[in-house]
Amino acid sequence: MESEDENVTAIRGSVMVYCTECGFANEQGNAFCSQCGSPLEQPEANPAAPAYDDNALTLVKQPAAPLPAVAPPTAPGSAVPGPMAPGPMTAGPAAPASPEPPAGRPGGDHTKAVVIVLIALICVVALVIGLFVTHSMGLWGAQPQAQTSVQSTVSDASDSADDGTTDSSGAKSKAKKNTSDSAKDKNSDDSSKKSSTEKSKPSTPVITSSQLSDIADSYSSSDVAVSAMVIDGTYADSSEDATIATTSQSGKQFVAAGLYLPVYLAAQDNGDDNAKAQANAMMGSMDNNAGNMAAAAVGGWSGVNSWASSHGYKGTSFNRDFGDVAASNAGYENYSSSRDAARMLAAVDAKGGASLMNVDIASEGVTIPSDMIVHAHRGQGIQDTWNYFAIVEANGHKAAVAVVTQYQGQSVAADLMSRVLASVDKTLGQ
Repeated sequence: MESEDENVTAIRGSVMVYCTECGFANEQGNAFCSQCGSPLEQPEANPAAPAYDDNALTLVKQPAAPLPAVAPPTAPGSAVPGPMAPGPMTAGPAAPASPEPPAGRPGGDHTKAVVIVLIALICVVALVIGLFVTHSMGLWGAQPQAQTSVQSTVSDASDSADDGTTDSSGAKSKAKKNTSDSAKDKNSDDSSKKSSTEKSKPSTPVITSSQLSDIADSYSSSDVAVSAMVIDGTYADSSEDATIATTSQSGKQFVAAGLYLPVYLAAQDNGDDNAKAQANAMMGSMDNNAGNMAAAAVGGWSGVNSWASSHGYKGTSFNRDFGDVAASNAGYENYSSSRDAARMLAAVDAKGGASLMNVDIASEGVTIPSDMIVHAHRGQGIQDTWNYFAIVEANGHKAAVAVVTQYQGQSVAADLMSRVLASVDKTLGQ
């Protein structure tokens, strides 16, 4: 114990120089570290040696992280070597730890620099990690891409809803595009067909009242009536608003000689098979008996008149059988107007009855244009009545023509019909 106290006293009385590399306490005056061999920095003055606790040696601080690690200090008793000879002595290391250099010395500045570098490196690493994490979370940089991805997903979902498919987004977009292209192609085809149809279908010509009046008035202003209309395929037989060219007497009632049309139409609308068969026979040969039987099958002449009234034929009224001269002389007569007759002709054509009208009016003096097809009836009655009812066709168009006369005679009526057909043919050729 006495030698240990002497060693401690020797250590306390001497000035030690600490190695800045390994921290070993060297005796003042040594140029190199006795532990690691590094050059020692000599102190400028003689600072007081570090104080030691009476009970235990004070341990020096461990150097910064880059310095080699040392073993933990041992107990003070074991740190002091055994008894030594009196005189100046160098004490062994109190602990294998590096002592803290005195303030203001180059060793302290070096340690601070190392600490600052370490802190800077840590900050840089933390910054890099932070940037990577925030970028991965989409807080910056990747946000537009994420937004684009979301919008793409929403768009794909919308495409799927529109197409009703469950394929990939590319297939959905393609299906939608194909559907859109198909719709466009269909619309284009429909438009092309419509345009082609409009080009191939000639414009509908119009027969005017003035052209008919110029002809009719040259014969008579009271005993002649002419009505005509173009049949364009959309005519409704019950319509009273059809475009009909007329003359001043077109609404006047004339004796309806040769007008079998109302019986035929009533049988087609209201009659049974027998009534229709009788009506067809009447139209094909202008058979009075077949016409009377067809009228009886639809309720008699009151049934025919009821049908005519319900279809807007206000100028038509039948009061006797066909061919009953005695009833005619007794004042019972059948009447109609040229306007009603023209509308009935259009209705007959709509029901397919034009081919049943095959009277050869050319043999009676009527001149027919060379390019015109004529389906006609004609009638002769009291009051020197001569009437012509015809469905004509020329240049891809059809027209209904009704010419009624009284007190004019056959030749005048035939000439009037010839001029009307020529005028209508010219109009249909426009």
